[in-house]
Amino acid sequence: MFSLYFLFILVPMLTALNDSDYHRMPPLYHLDNFEDCFDEPDAMFCYGEFALVSDEPSELLTMIQEFSANKLHYNHTLLRYGYCMKKTCNEFYNGSKTEVDLRLSFEACSNKTIYNKYKLKTRLTDELDCSKRDRDLPIDYIDIFVGGVCILIIIANIVGSLCDRYLDKGKERVGLRFLYCFSIFRNWKAFVKPPGEGRNPRFKTLNGIHGIRALSMCLVVITHSLACFILLLVNTQLIEEFFQFKIVNMFMNGPLIMQTFFIISSFLLVYIWLCDSETRPLSWSMLPQQIIGRWLRLTPPYALVVGLTGTWFPRLVSGGPLWEKIIYKEARDCRHYWWSHILYINNYLDRTNCMAQAWYMAADTQLYIFGVIIFLLCRTNLTRKVVLSLFFVVGIIVPMAHTYYHNLSGILVPYPETGLNIFVGDPTFEEVFSKGHTNLVGCIIGMGLGYIIYYWQKAGGDPKKFQKYRHLYWSMPFLGILVCFSGFVFFAGGPPLPAYVHVLYAGLQKPAFGLTMATTIAGLVIQFEGLYRPFMEWQPFVYISRLSYSAFLIHIPFIRTDIASILSLQRINIIEKVPKVLTITVGVFIAAFFFCLMIEMPFANLVRELLKKPRTKEQNKETAKETEKIEKENEKDLSETKIEEDGTIVVKM
Repeated sequence: MFSLYFLFILVPMLTALNDSDYHRMPPLYHLDNFEDCFDEPDAMFCYGEFALVSDEPSELLTMIQEFSANKLHYNHTLLRYGYCMKKTCNEFYNGSKTEVDLRLSFEACSNKTIYNKYKLKTRLTDELDCSKRDRDLPIDYIDIFVGGVCILIIIANIVGSLCDRYLDKGKERVGLRFLYCFSIFRNWKAFVKPPGEGRNPRFKTLNGIHGIRALSMCLVVITHSLACFILLLVNTQLIEEFFQFKIVNMFMNGPLIMQTFFIISSFLLVYIWLCDSETRPLSWSMLPQQIIGRWLRLTPPYALVVGLTGTWFPRLVSGGPLWEKIIYKEARDCRHYWWSHILYINNYLDRTNCMAQAWYMAADTQLYIFGVIIFLLCRTNLTRKVVLSLFFVVGIIVPMAHTYYHNLSGILVPYPETGLNIFVGDPTFEEVFSKGHTNLVGCIIGMGLGYIIYYWQKAGGDPKKFQKYRHLYWSMPFLGILVCFSGFVFFAGGPPLPAYVHVLYAGLQKPAFGLTMATTIAGLVIQFEGLYRPFMEWQPFVYISRLSYSAFLIHIPFIRTDIASILSLQRINIIEKVPKVLTITVGVFIAAFFFCLMIEMPFANLVRELLKKPRTKEQNKETAKETEKIEKENEKDLSETKIEEDGTIVVKM
């Protein structure tokens, strides 16, 4: 029985076309030699997307349309070709560089090429990207401003580090405290500082969360880096066959992993605030303080990446067939819609190419504000239970309603076509996946977990009582994977699934996955088992976790630059591409380390200094007395301690 199931998930589903029929279709991609195109002066290379059409019934076009109707296939009715106009299209190209003449020349050239071989015609469907070898972008005031900010940050890091190292030698001089925020030496010490050291010893129980955050972030970077291998392919059939494997279909519901970050964020919000409320009373004045404080902490590095994406990142690749599609459009949209990122509402602007991955930043901020309001509003156990239960139900119903009224898919799937644009334009992504209110259920689960853990610890809960459930607990990650696996029913073939299946799955998948992840986090915090916790508290995971924000911000520019650097068609081999994926992932985290040390941490330090309340004379006197008391106790301990000849330390009792 097991062997039959094993074969079921490993064997691919039968495709609609055999090899001979597949190769009857025009190639999805074609590129003339980009380098050789510019041997002649005034050469022009044009890359465009065109649809296959026919003025008369065509058995081939019908076959292509039926094959492309399966979303696990590329859309073979939409071809992407790049021509050297003076060589391939010289018959139609008259040297004119106007947009209208170039479109007419390109369309006539593609029409002749496709019709002579396939008896089909073409129609351009998108902007035509025509260029010379290198793209000379004019430098304007926006470029100068962003470049000036980068130079100032570098200078601040250098001066702050030198002053800290050679002027004060690690001491604190009040007049330079803002400059010391940029000291690389101090930020390095903070980066390697053991986790859990802080104002509350209970925070040490949160160390296992670093492992979950680190692994989740690595999965995000690895998954996005796969986009490098679905563009400009010679062997597109390999990717389509790969998508047909049932075990691959099971993993295609991987975007659910983003719920982990929502749960962790809301859990920490509630848990840390409850711990702090023991010494600081709660008040509504904390609402603007927390919102402004969070905005100040997150925005400087985020805004810098948005600015660089719209100005200097496009210059990392001087030219190439995909430069306009991959690089220029994102830079253009970042210049137009930068304000939506600063206000954290970019996830409600559809079809923008500017940092598509930043939907999470907006959604998480929106849910954070919602969480703060609910936390301050609900002060009793009864109101918390009622309000959280109500919004938990709302968080289930809202995605179901969107899915029903917009006739959407029940899951977000990285189909070959949607993956080309990182889901930009995908209706399921824009209506259900990326909005703050459609991810409400993850926030509620995290908040509920925060209340449960806090009051359990406050009541003196005994972790040993949970040891009898450890085998059930060990199954939680596998149950979470099973929830992701359940999405394979959407690729089983046969007639389309009923609408109610999509609706139910849209509403239930997030709470099902979220509850398994919340249970996993609870076990790590309660610390009743010794299998997962030591692994999740592994020190390298702590460092990767601390780099997660920086890695999230910069990994897509890395990947886009790599894609835009492709100058010719590539033949993909799954095994050979594994080292490339690992190289991109390692490179992202290395760059994230320097970004974190020189930008993220300095600005976080600067915000803490700006929001720090000035100390009164009485507080300074109390601090001095406490320091003097500690020094006397240390001297007393040393006076009562002696070292034997063998090096043994003996303390007198």
